[in-house]
Amino acid sequence: MVMWALQEKKILQSAAESVSRVAEAKASVAASVDTTKLRPHVTSLSKPGSPSSAMKKAGVALIVGTPDPITAVPGVALIAASYMSKKNDPAKLADLALETRKILRDLQSLSI
Repeated sequence: MVMWALQEKKILQSAAESVSRVAEAKASVAASVDTTKLRPHVTSLSKPGSPSSAMKKAGVALIVGTPDPITAVPGVALIAASYMSKKNDPAKLADLALETRKILRDLQSLSI
């Protein structure tokens, strides 16, 4: 019984030391990583740009920037096309996570 308690104590002590070493290693790596080049890529991944937004801005620029009938027609067409293509905007990470949760919930409801 005493031998078992000593083994448990050694196992727990070893596990605690291991967790402590891993935490220190992660902290040192995190402190030494330069994320300035990575930040724009992560931002574009989590919040992708929308082509419909650019089309809307170009349409408004054509209508307001040059107020003549020749540029107003393509401007209106660009604004209308931006609203039509809104459904084709790229998916955000939050949208993918939400859809994954829905699918997992549906799969759990189908369990036998």
